[in-house]
Amino acid sequence: MEDTTSEVEMKDDRDGEHESEQDEDRSLELGIDLDLDLDLNFNFGFDGQDRPEGVQEGSTQQINSSQQESSRRKDTFPPSLSSASSTSAKTDITQLLQMDELFTAADIEVLQKSSHRRSSTKCFRCKQKRIPCSYEFPKCTSCKRDNVECYAWVRGLRKPVPRSLPLYLEARVAELEIELKKLKQHHVIDDLEERSYSITKYAATPFLESFEIAEHDNTFASFSSFYFTSSNLPAPFDTMIDNSKRGNMKTFIEEHPPVDLSTIPRNVVEIMMSNYMDIHLPQWPVISKSELTVILNKVLDNPNVAFSFEKAVVSITMAISAALITNKSEKRALSSSSALFATTISQILETTWESKMKKLQITLLIVHYAFANPYVADIWRTLRDALRLCVDMGLHKEVESEVITVLDVDDRRRIFLVCSAMLRHLSAVLRIRFPIPQPLISVEYPTIVDDSFITEKGIDYSGPKTKAAALHFYSLRLCESEICDVLWHNKEIPGTIEEWISNMDSKIENWYLKAEEFAKVNQLRFRLITKASLQIRMRRRTPRIPEPSHLSIIKLVEALSVHVDEYLNDSQRGQVSYLLMGVYYVEEAAVNLLDVMWFQHDWIFESFSLEYLDEKLKACIQLLEKFNERWPDIGASNMTGYLDDLRRKVLAKLNKPEDVSPEDIAETSSHIEHLIFPHNGKASSNPSAFDTADLSGTILDDINYADNEFTLLNQKFSEKSNWEDHFNDNNFWNLKDLFAQMGGGI
Repeated sequence: MEDTTSEVEMKDDRDGEHESEQDEDRSLELGIDLDLDLDLNFNFGFDGQDRPEGVQEGSTQQINSSQQESSRRKDTFPPSLSSASSTSAKTDITQLLQMDELFTAADIEVLQKSSHRRSSTKCFRCKQKRIPCSYEFPKCTSCKRDNVECYAWVRGLRKPVPRSLPLYLEARVAELEIELKKLKQHHVIDDLEERSYSITKYAATPFLESFEIAEHDNTFASFSSFYFTSSNLPAPFDTMIDNSKRGNMKTFIEEHPPVDLSTIPRNVVEIMMSNYMDIHLPQWPVISKSELTVILNKVLDNPNVAFSFEKAVVSITMAISAALITNKSEKRALSSSSALFATTISQILETTWESKMKKLQITLLIVHYAFANPYVADIWRTLRDALRLCVDMGLHKEVESEVITVLDVDDRRRIFLVCSAMLRHLSAVLRIRFPIPQPLISVEYPTIVDDSFITEKGIDYSGPKTKAAALHFYSLRLCESEICDVLWHNKEIPGTIEEWISNMDSKIENWYLKAEEFAKVNQLRFRLITKASLQIRMRRRTPRIPEPSHLSIIKLVEALSVHVDEYLNDSQRGQVSYLLMGVYYVEEAAVNLLDVMWFQHDWIFESFSLEYLDEKLKACIQLLEKFNERWPDIGASNMTGYLDDLRRKVLAKLNKPEDVSPEDIAETSSHIEHLIFPHNGKASSNPSAFDTADLSGTILDDINYADNEFTLLNQKFSEKSNWEDHFNDNNFWNLKDLFAQMGGGI
């Protein structure tokens, strides 16, 4: 009997070998076609829609107990597999079982090619063992008998893949839910953070395509060198600049060596930190005041035992404070700020990022600094990665207070509020949608009172409302997002567009009136500029309203006038603190003035004189020339020269239309149209200057990243400079008096 069985098994093996040679070109008849599942179009929310058959809410189908998990994974591939594969292939198979390494980009490309459609009627295990396979779904007879997972074989890949991606991922999510429930029961807080709330991460990931999520996230180990190149100029001027002339870390470190924090007089440190804590921190509460106070005291009193993260926090917050100082000699103040920022870089490169929360805090502080000094940090790339960390940690989802402390819950809410506020603001200015759909965001707003009044016993609402400015700011960011979505992305609205504009006007006016209450504490100082910028965006030409009414254009010019006048006044007083928005706002004002003067010339001068409009346009160009002192990319892109050239052409046509040829009129119209809609094609001339802007981050072509990477990795920062007190050069002004005049807010 045994001999007969052996003969049958040997025959089956020979048949299997012959079958494996003939099956290569057969089409799949059983199971689920993997190519159809690659879109990953399934619901992670477990709301009952698009759920693969057989998977119910909270289901643990196909999941073994935690005690069996280790042995199950070891038994998935029998010892015979190792003889058919190399050691590296075996390692790949083991890594495949890790969710984050299910596929590489190359694997997915192979799977999507029509020439690599699965063509075997055997599972991976049976194929490797060269035995017959029933290929029943979800497990073939052989795998079911041996109680192991059944994976598919795909031509072109040397490793197994799930029979169904949705079913595999649903099961993996269920595994994570079980693990998370166990962690909640044991209150393992640190482990919760490190696991990063994987379930919510996978739920939000499909919506982050605009942020070009990397296949492997290496940013947690160290900071990307790409953070430290200059931010993009407004489109289309971001493509007019030679990348070799852009700001980068190599030249920055050469011009601004890090400062030794111990050489800064303590009273200067305390005044600058007080300015940051009292004015800027409440508006952008990246870190709590109590936590920052502890860090500051440690760095000042025990610098030898202070960690590099703590020194980085102190130097970056001082850099922000210095950059936002009211100073007619803005270049001097920025020089001191840049030295402090160089110190920040030197410290973060020495930091071991064991906590994602700490890295997120530093990243958001860099974003805050980039708003003030866009020449030294790529704000879009940095903010994109901050959002990735937020989603990775599940900060966009509410967490039960039974799992972590009330203060920890509020910390999570506060950090996400800051990140999403910054991102909504920048996305709206760039005219792109906020990347996370609102239904995926369940986190609540942070408590309005100071963190020191939040304890394990509960929240004392009688405490000072230190988060009031941040919460009020966020209400404006929601308005910015809505304006962008409706006017640039055709979001559906109830009622007519006129009713929507009227309602939005009321919201903005109410926000402005309430913002006036913060004047007494020097917060939200740029509220009038902010109000005017939103009015401009609502009244200008947009894809939703390509031809605004005359009344709307008149209101547009009135808002433009307020905008320009405010920036002129701030520039004269040295109060253009947030340079990034200054450049974007003023450039947009100049473009819209050109648009009105050129395309509305047949009636607009009945309400505004040509001299009046030209005065505002010249003021915009002069402001941009002044901004160039702090952001040299403006001059390198020839932004002011280009705008001034168009201004002269507009005036020539308005003053002596008979001297302007139809060809010149068509060319000028094309250029102005492209400035209004910079991503809708190219102008008729100067094509090299009008390449479509790359909104996904800093333009990558031709940047000498080798030098930049070398500087970051090999710069020893050993030669640190002494503090140069530019705040009191030639008795220019007194530091204490200065901070009494300080304001804040973007």
